[in-house]
Amino acid sequence: MEDQGEIFKVITANRLRDGVIIYYVNDGAGAWVEDISAATPFDETSLAGALEKAKASEQACQVVGIYPTEVAARNKPLSARERIRAAGPSVKYGHAAVLPDFSI
Repeated sequence: MEDQGEIFKVITANRLRDGVIIYYVNDGAGAWVEDISAATPFDETSLAGALEKAKASEQACQVVGIYPTEVAARNKPLSARERIRAAGPSVKYGHAAVLPDFSI
């Protein structure tokens, strides 16, 4: 297994409005982004405070299911589950689900 280097954590959740996977940015305003590479990585000492700030969004009914997940360099998720979540849906849904996968 390759050396992952230093391990950090990012905070993830689902946006309550549409269920999209989002990541917390510690920008003072408590913003959330859809791209994991733009998320703020936290070490163990700063994670608890950041989780408390992120939970304000849950209290405001903006997000649901907040939790930290481990990442390596450039916010690369370490677990298979989080790599799948960061890559986006593994199946088509909405209008894309009814479009043909081929053209004639």
